[in-house]
Amino acid sequence: MPKLSVCIPVEPGQPAPVYLVNRLLEEPESSIEVIVAACGVRAGAWPYLEARAADDPRLRVLPTAPAGLSAASLWIGTLAASTGDWVSLIGPEDMIQPDLPKLVAYAEDKHPDADTLGWNAFSIAPDAPRTISVTVAVPIVHHLADIEKSRMLEAFFQWTGSQNTPRMPFGLYHGAVRRSLLESVLSSCGELSWLTPLPRWEWAARVLIFSQGLLLSHRPLSAISATPFRPTPVPSALEGFPFDARIGLTATIAEVQARVLHELGASWAGFNEDFVKACVIDCMREHDEAAFQQKGQAYFEAIRRMPGGIALSEQFRPQYFPQPPEDSRRGLHAQMLLVDRFIGNAQTAQEFYEVVDAMLAPIFVITDFVPIRED
Repeated sequence: MPKLSVCIPVEPGQPAPVYLVNRLLEEPESSIEVIVAACGVRAGAWPYLEARAADDPRLRVLPTAPAGLSAASLWIGTLAASTGDWVSLIGPEDMIQPDLPKLVAYAEDKHPDADTLGWNAFSIAPDAPRTISVTVAVPIVHHLADIEKSRMLEAFFQWTGSQNTPRMPFGLYHGAVRRSLLESVLSSCGELSWLTPLPRWEWAARVLIFSQGLLLSHRPLSAISATPFRPTPVPSALEGFPFDARIGLTATIAEVQARVLHELGASWAGFNEDFVKACVIDCMREHDEAAFQQKGQAYFEAIRRMPGGIALSEQFRPQYFPQPPEDSRRGLHAQMLLVDRFIGNAQTAQEFYEVVDAMLAPIFVITDFVPIRED
């Protein structure tokens, strides 16, 4: 049984994950399993991956799923084929640390109670304009730390310290979970499960709720190929709940939270000043004026429909920016090295991660370093 399964669901319009697969399987001795599952791709469309799978049993290319399958269902079908002790899931244009199986084994040995390994992934938009200066923060520390679950529950469900998404780096997507936790999540599913176009956040909610031990890697271990969220005609499955995927990203996550908690017999208590601030930020990240106005009106109306919303709506005052604000900061700030978004001429998430990974502490420094004793 491999130490880590990396699942790569490929949705319609996404490319074959050739580069990603080759990097993950580069080390012949790596205890890894890579599962690729495509939706709506014709049979035989990926001859290279199929040939690679025939030569390397660590790679499995699943039969093509039917077109129209939801992202959440594609994810679950991909997970069903995995066999690793730990499981992670990423997109075909993302990048993840090839030595992650070694780090997972180390974490399992040193932190036996942990069933969730998280990290802060770099979020890189492949179509970002080079004319706008953007800064990315790279941590200079690399240790693993146990994280208090109550703190993460507050950050996620209460939106404490959030931007337009909660600050909570745990979940299946760009995270790793033990198989026991994966099975606990899937066994708790009900009629309201996975009714979202963003399964990433539902997995985050359920992993956080059912986890027994949270372990954080201060060293980033992956990069996300970020694309802007577009409103989707998916209403809330909760009658009368005003936030849903038709409004924006923050509203979609709120619907996920409320629906997951409702299914588990609890009420969503995330409607507060921090959540309204997140709605404001979600609007301010919309740089098309017509879309900004439409999104702002939808959020304003949804906020006023919530208990106490009329008072909180006074704090909803997003400002329109025709383009993202520039950030030209560079250099060392506290425990972060601020670098240019296009460092090393990197355009994509995979290119960015390869450049920055060379600057970070190698995985063997974490797993094999023995401190010198001073007697």
